Amino acid sequence: MYHESIGHDAIEGYKPMAFSNRVMNMCAGSGAVPSVRAANTEEALKALGIARTHLDGLVPDGVAARAISHNPDIFQLVDLGRRDRLSFIAFLPLTEAGARALVEGAFSGSNPDLSMVCRQGEQPSAIYIWLIFAPSALRATLRALAPLLGRLAPSGCPLFTRAATRHTARLFPAMGFERASAVYPRAADDLLVLRPRSGCPEFGALPPVGRTRRVGVRVARTLEDIMKCFSVRAATYMAEQECPFDEEFDGNDFCATHFVGEVDGEPAGCIRVRYFSEFVKLERLAVRHEYRSSRLSFVLVREALAYCQRKGYRRAYGHSRSDLTRFWGMFGFKPIAGRQAFTFSDAEYVELEASLPDTGDTLHIGHDPYVLIRPEGDWDRPGPLDLSAARSAKRPRRSRLPARQPRESAGEGQRIRRTG
Repeated sequence: MYHESIGHDAIEGYKPMAFSNRVMNMCAGSGAVPSVRAANTEEALKALGIARTHLDGLVPDGVAARAISHNPDIFQLVDLGRRDRLSFIAFLPLTEAGARALVEGAFSGSNPDLSMVCRQGEQPSAIYIWLIFAPSALRATLRALAPLLGRLAPSGCPLFTRAATRHTARLFPAMGFERASAVYPRAADDLLVLRPRSGCPEFGALPPVGRTRRVGVRVARTLEDIMKCFSVRAATYMAEQECPFDEEFDGNDFCATHFVGEVDGEPAGCIRVRYFSEFVKLERLAVRHEYRSSRLSFVLVREALAYCQRKGYRRAYGHSRSDLTRFWGMFGFKPIAGRQAFTFSDAEYVELEASLPDTGDTLHIGHDPYVLIRPEGDWDRPGPLDLSAARSAKRPRRSRLPARQPRESAGEGQRIRRTG
């Protein structure tokens, strides 16, 4: 167990880092700094179980157990002096390869490649904060984190994390975190970074970024958008993988939602979502070969999952080629236990599923009715009927329905004739 004294010693570990004044002031001052100690696997899994009653989307027990076996220091319990109060810090100390993969969007926090995580005692190139769980004890936990950080990275290093809740989405920027893409243009959109005061390293082997490509993903709403999706799939599955037409275009395209991805305005990728009673199915992810060095595949999956979460779905399902399960694992998908691999279109597939956390902004009956009639996936901006309502507020609107008129019945071959 580690223990620090009082006063400004509590923030020594923060000094090499660009934390905000708010954090520094919160951690400074008199009083004992809570001690922290590495949790064993049983303690860590018990703590995660308690945290799951407050938070969704935490890493599975198996992933946490493997990570602790790899490096016993990554799960730290904070001693708050009371048995009925739990606080802990979970983090991944990354090697240079791990840091490089993270800022390129190729490292999964939900199912990390442990070859990219430091062993106990190794100095990390970057630290990825898995979770800070500190209900009603944030100040005490941050004071405990400072000396821990000082031991892990005495000269400072980039701290990365993601905001999993609305509260942390407000908290992390107030602590000094910013979007990682402002520093590393290839980083995922939701990745946050806190810089060391010495500046963020380039992690050596990072290739030159060059001109940043403009990547965009949207719901396909027009026939032209749908044709872009079909063109990408034809170029990918039919041309490259020699998939027969009637297997690729399987009769489900017009009962699904499609997302089209573009790079610098050129159609480059797509994904399809179909809906079932208790889950959504993600399928037909395709990216043209000349754009596979971009982040488009990651953006397509993230946008599709966020869309499904907004609609209220909490489970996602899919079929992955056996050699691509690691990619889907980055988004929380894992093979379904007890289900055998199966084959179609000359490839072996496995069934995957993922839990989708409640983000707090699910659409439901009781929402503003104008939100529910806006274009799909664009619910946060006024749509055509919002503008229609604004127009109607300025002038009375006449009914466009004709007055009901009596009609004569018509015999065979005779036109119906209006009267009046």
